Amino acid sequence: MQQPKTLEIEIKDFVDRLPYWGKYLAKSVLSSNTATISDGDVETSYSYLLEELELKDKTEKPEIIININDPNSIIYKSDLYLTKLEQVEGVNALEENQIIEFNPHLTIIYGANGSGKSGYVRLFKKVFYSKMPEEILSNINIENRSKTINGKFTFHSDDTDISLTYKDKENAMFEQFSVFDDKGLIKQLDEKNELRFRPAGLNFFASYTEAIMKIEQKLNSDITKKSETTVKPILELFDDDSKIKSILQNLNPQTAINELKKYVPFSEEDKIEKSKIQEEYDELLLASKEKEKKIKELKRIRTFSDKKKQIIEDINHHFSVEMFDKVNKAINDCIEKEAVAKNERIKNFKVHKIEGLRTIEWRCFIESAKAFAIKHKPESGVYPESGDDCLLCQQPLSEEAKELISNYWTFIKSLAEENSRKAQEVLNKLKQKFEELEFDLFPDGTILTDWLTEKHPKELAALKQKLSEQKMLSQNIISAVQNKKKIKINAETRVIYPNSIEINIDAYVRSLEKDERNKKLDELKKLKIFFEHKEKLNNLFPEIEACIDNQVWIQKAEKTDFVYKKRQITCTEKRLSEKYFNKEYIDKFNAECKQLDGNFGISIDCIASAGKSYKQLKIKETDTSKVLSEGEQKVIAIADFLAEMQLSQVNKGVIFDDPVNSLDNERKKQVAERLANLSKSKQVIIFTHDLVFVSAILSQFENGNGNEDKEQYSCHWVENIGAVRLNNTPCHEKKYRNPTYPCKYHADSIKCGPEKREELLKHGFAALRTCYEVLVINDLFNNVVQRYSERVSIDSLSKVCLKGDLINELMYSYNKCCRYMEGHSHSDEYSYKKPEPENLKEEIEQYNKIKAKIKESKK
Repeated sequence: MQQPKTLEIEIKDFVDRLPYWGKYLAKSVLSSNTATISDGDVETSYSYLLEELELKDKTEKPEIIININDPNSIIYKSDLYLTKLEQVEGVNALEENQIIEFNPHLTIIYGANGSGKSGYVRLFKKVFYSKMPEEILSNINIENRSKTINGKFTFHSDDTDISLTYKDKENAMFEQFSVFDDKGLIKQLDEKNELRFRPAGLNFFASYTEAIMKIEQKLNSDITKKSETTVKPILELFDDDSKIKSILQNLNPQTAINELKKYVPFSEEDKIEKSKIQEEYDELLLASKEKEKKIKELKRIRTFSDKKKQIIEDINHHFSVEMFDKVNKAINDCIEKEAVAKNERIKNFKVHKIEGLRTIEWRCFIESAKAFAIKHKPESGVYPESGDDCLLCQQPLSEEAKELISNYWTFIKSLAEENSRKAQEVLNKLKQKFEELEFDLFPDGTILTDWLTEKHPKELAALKQKLSEQKMLSQNIISAVQNKKKIKINAETRVIYPNSIEINIDAYVRSLEKDERNKKLDELKKLKIFFEHKEKLNNLFPEIEACIDNQVWIQKAEKTDFVYKKRQITCTEKRLSEKYFNKEYIDKFNAECKQLDGNFGISIDCIASAGKSYKQLKIKETDTSKVLSEGEQKVIAIADFLAEMQLSQVNKGVIFDDPVNSLDNERKKQVAERLANLSKSKQVIIFTHDLVFVSAILSQFENGNGNEDKEQYSCHWVENIGAVRLNNTPCHEKKYRNPTYPCKYHADSIKCGPEKREELLKHGFAALRTCYEVLVINDLFNNVVQRYSERVSIDSLSKVCLKGDLINELMYSYNKCCRYMEGHSHSDEYSYKKPEPENLKEEIEQYNKIKAKIKESKK
């Protein structure tokens, strides 16, 4: 008969289909006593993977038999609960040397806001599972703020107490408790959250994925190391090109190493041949260098020749018919404009005393006088004025003299004079151009002149002759311009630079470049490079072979598709999670919502990634925090938290930090009822400041006779920054209708030493103080008004006791209890004294007397 499928069997089927290295890894995960497998198992599995990839020699491997057992049975305790927290240090400003005892079922720790509850909760969130762990701050009010965080946690299992410290928080026992608080409310409701607590078998996939990632990291690390060993640095040692270098450049995992082995070793014959080729190459290279020198020299000569040819072309331009016409026109223009200016001078200055009015010297004299006049009178710039003297003789100027000087200035500005001046400037520039011409282009001793003297003597002589003729003509033109006489030249004079010079140089260069020695030199160079590369290959062959081996190794290693393997794990986990887990979570979540009256139409998306399951809560595809009120969000968050805890096979305890904030009294009662019921199957610890909530929880433990099942819960009070009052809260009234607790503390104080005795006596007086508070409510006022009930008992008013002397006696005894309690300020009248057992005994007896008097007064 076919065996029915179970989660364990399906996990086994998945593991059995894995390759040997994967199966070994899976077995290590399944049999591990910790959350992660050992480095040794990772190394062994990795070694098996290398064998599979043919990167390592095959070895004989033992058969792997997969037995799926519950791994939680090994590392987790089935009967575990927390019994005590003590020796807390370095946590916020919590008072040290405090003890909190925990009931195996339900423990309530009450404390007003600012009393220190949050400090204990932060400590629990650091050691137990929490969606939003918080950093623990040291006490900022003390000098030594860096005090080490510590705390002693006592667990109970197999009839044995097990003590662990804060440093042991990685121990698996801490994983069996979880903390709920509203700081991670939005994250818990709106964001994608990992389903932390699932059937143990499903946790295998997340652990296996982490193990696979470790193998992947090792392989990638080795690939990176081997990738660093490449042929590139070796290639840089091979200058120029050869067949050997070509093979090296194209090396890849498919390259046969035998292709390179053809050129190994570098034999003695190779050494002799290399030396012979080198010698022949050097001799031919020396001869070739002489040839290269000649070619270089010829190219320099060709450059100089081109420059001289260009200069000659520029000179020829100055001896063209167009240039001759231009010079003659400039001469005529200057003569004509000078004549016009001279006639104007004579016309304006008919002074018989002045000779040479037509001369250039006279004109220059007048222009200099004008400039000197401006410099002489820079302020006004006007000369001559009335009272001015002659600039030359310093004699007073007559009116006629002043008029004559003014006419001089007018003449200087005249158009005729300006035209004459400009025409002269044009003529001067033409003259300057001819003066700047260089005709001695082939001086003796230059490289070009020496070469032309040797190779083209006739052409050189003809060039010099023509340039000499042009030089003579240039001098004649300069003289004509200077004397303003027309030049008489009808035909242009040109110097022709022979093309044969350039052709001859180029022919010499080509003949040298086509020398057969070049071809032979190239052949010898290739052979020389080949033997050099062959020798280098012989020296570097082990490194090259290692590079090829590494490339082959990398190619084989990269065949492992870890992405596909991780996707396989995720798909399998998702399929099994949906089959064996997701529906169960949804059912439990809906059941919790129903118990808490929280049916708000929540939909749950369950997804998988990297071997883990995640969930997200929505209302019609909208984040719940945008739809629900703060109180409704709190109810849904509690339901979600409790649903996960119900699924967990390892969780043994839950801690709540003020779980009913923002809830009305009716919902507080619903939460109280649910947590009280939960305490029957799990250890429940509740921190709260809400006395109504505390009262609602305690009412769940009343039996039909109005009495409480006192073994199922404990209540403690946190006061004054973490000071703990065991088995004492403001609403812990029913336990204090009789002085049972004070009597117990008294009996214990007699048996112990002085230090412990003082602590027990203080707890005893605190308990007795609570007895007095309960006595006032129950006996003195006959429960007319109860602190946490909406009902007022009018019928009980007839039995209220209000005798003044009895009330005074009760107040006096109550104040004495407060006097001995730690944490209360005491008046100057009653300075603090350490209590003794006898003091507590006396006050208990006094309490009993007052209670009896109240009872008697009612009769």
